[in-house]
Amino acid sequence: MSWQNLYQSCLLETDPAKLEKLVFELEDAIVLRYHEIALEPKRSDEEPALKQAAEQLLKLKIERLGWADPAKAKAHFDR
Repeated sequence: MSWQNLYQSCLLETDPAKLEKLVFELEDAIVLRYHEIALEPKRSDEEPALKQAAEQLLKLKIERLGWADPAKAKAHFDR
């Protein structure tokens, strides 16, 4: 499944257990695609979409799965 299809599946999934599985799959797919793009001789127009998907993925983890917000965790430890 493409990262785009996984991304859409994550946005639509309502079952937290299924969403968590999709989140891990999407993370892997995004990283793999970034690596593929890095090997391409020409810069890909896909990079902004990958970045947006990665940012949305973090938001899904925090808001829908209840994971800790890394920005708040860092601020907590910086005190």
